Amino acid sequence: MSSSDQQAPQTRAIQKRWKPETVGFCEALASAVFYTISLSSMRGLTNYDVSPLWSLGVKELVSVCCVMPVIIVMALRGKYRFRWGAFWALVAAGASCEIVGSIPHLWAYAAIGLALATPLVLAAQLICSSIVGAVWLKERVTRSKIVALVLLVVAVFLLSGNGSDAEIAGKETRLALGLFFCLCTAIGYAGQLAIMRRVLRDDSDEEAMKKPGYVRTPTTLVMVTVTGVGVVVCGILLTAQKGPGVWLEPPIECWRIVVMAGIANMCGFYLQIESLRRLYVLKQTLIASAQAAALCLVGVLLFGETFGILTALGVALVLAGVIVSGFSK
Repeated sequence: MSSSDQQAPQTRAIQKRWKPETVGFCEALASAVFYTISLSSMRGLTNYDVSPLWSLGVKELVSVCCVMPVIIVMALRGKYRFRWGAFWALVAAGASCEIVGSIPHLWAYAAIGLALATPLVLAAQLICSSIVGAVWLKERVTRSKIVALVLLVVAVFLLSGNGSDAEIAGKETRLALGLFFCLCTAIGYAGQLAIMRRVLRDDSDEEAMKKPGYVRTPTTLVMVTVTGVGVVVCGILLTAQKGPGVWLEPPIECWRIVVMAGIANMCGFYLQIESLRRLYVLKQTLIASAQAAALCLVGVLLFGETFGILTALGVALVLAGVIVSGFSK
């Protein structure tokens, strides 16, 4: 029995006192907080000339290095069980996240800038999650989810209102490329969540857990597999571009920043996985979009960014959207 299997009775005890949707809602909100801390920490790299592939690869490597020893110890003790089908599905989720999602995300920033790409990616991800969840996972798209979706799509554009009017050189071509990369990013992230949800959703189903030969997918397996794919993809691409020596070029301060961001990212990913056991993909994405408002407030409070009427309205709409999504089933 794996460490995750040992935690199952405790998880069921919590669910007797709290509804699974309530637990998942809190986990999704906490995940958004940790992701906000991670992304805010990564902002410190703007003062250094480091490749985005380096920062992304090292950040994912933190999770692999922290979680892999747990898997190795449990495996040596004969207490680690998982399904190979789930493992290969998670490899596909990691590839969707990194190849279709994260890398085009970096290209979108390069093509049209941070201020325009960020709201486009968030809005497209919300829409793609609703489509993938409804078509592939047969999830219900209720009125409250539609209301929350509209509120959050409007909110992310308002939150970018202070910086989205910057001139783009070679506007027509770069804008077209940027829109394409944003769409790829949204599809990649939505695909990752959908595959993870497909693998995890039976783990909170008491009827499924009673079936003979049932094996709960360990959270540690999800973390190492998905982030491990990211490390491999970034490692191959960056090494092919600049050689293996590029990994040791950044100064120690860059390593400190990325390791801190990686720890926060690991905590956020753990909570995201646990929330996906209990929530539909769209609902989890709706709640997680709270980080858009959180990042905006971090920029205002820590980095002296402008706080105008559009920002205030955007933050208010994000909060409203998250609250409305909390009432959806």
